[in-house]
Amino acid sequence: MPIRQDEVVARMGELPAFPKVVVRLLDALEDDAATIGTLAHHVESDPVVTARVMSLANSAAMGVHAGRTVTNVETAASMIGIARIREIALAVSLAKFAQDCKVSAGYWEHSVAVGVCVQELAKHTRLSLDYAFVAGLLHDIGQLWLSTFYPVEFDLCRQSVAGEQATVIEAETWQFGVDHSQIGAWMVEQWELPPSMAAAVLYHHAPDECAADSLVAATHVGEVMANALDLGERPENQVVYLSPEACATVGIDWNDDLNYLFGKLEARTRHAIAVFR
Repeated sequence: MPIRQDEVVARMGELPAFPKVVVRLLDALEDDAATIGTLAHHVESDPVVTARVMSLANSAAMGVHAGRTVTNVETAASMIGIARIREIALAVSLAKFAQDCKVSAGYWEHSVAVGVCVQELAKHTRLSLDYAFVAGLLHDIGQLWLSTFYPVEFDLCRQSVAGEQATVIEAETWQFGVDHSQIGAWMVEQWELPPSMAAAVLYHHAPDECAADSLVAATHVGEVMANALDLGERPENQVVYLSPEACATVGIDWNDDLNYLFGKLEARTRHAIAVFR
């Protein structure tokens, strides 16, 4: 029997709780009145995230403000910037969620790599860098659900992909009657994340259905770049399709010299993966 939305939603309760701080931080991006105090309030609602943010903020501030200790989120934001603090908070809270879910390191390293790629592509558009980062991190979240509740069947899909017998979408659709993109979109909707995030997750393998949507386009191209550069080094990394329309939306021209971008993506991915560990 094909996996249905009601089953996906019902069994989400068996997964670790999705970090509320992520939802709050993304909601704050839409609030023109949001301040450093608002950011601090959201971050400090999660003690684990706060402790990690403080640790990373102190490390980042050492070179510029030697001898000064960061003691709260507001001070950290004033020293290294609101955007940096928000990015750290999002990364750390999602890293904690990943650890609680007990999925393979390869899965999250790939997700981090895509998050970095989507965020870099967002700099070519008017996309929020935070939206882009989270969309990249969550693009394969449906695979987390599948690997948790149907581990044997999911492993068979991975073997088919690694052996180049099928694409990931073909293997999952044959096995489950639905693929991880649809399951992930249902999860994102249930977590009450922005609709644009659900669309990015749903269409990241089929962007031509709404290639004019910047977040969808960036998520698609970001995953293709992560796979092409083998960021995360997974056996199943493969490039099946790259949408010309999505490339045009994010402003990528493959005739340009992009070596500078590829080098930046590799370096940033290594750093981001270290944060997640």
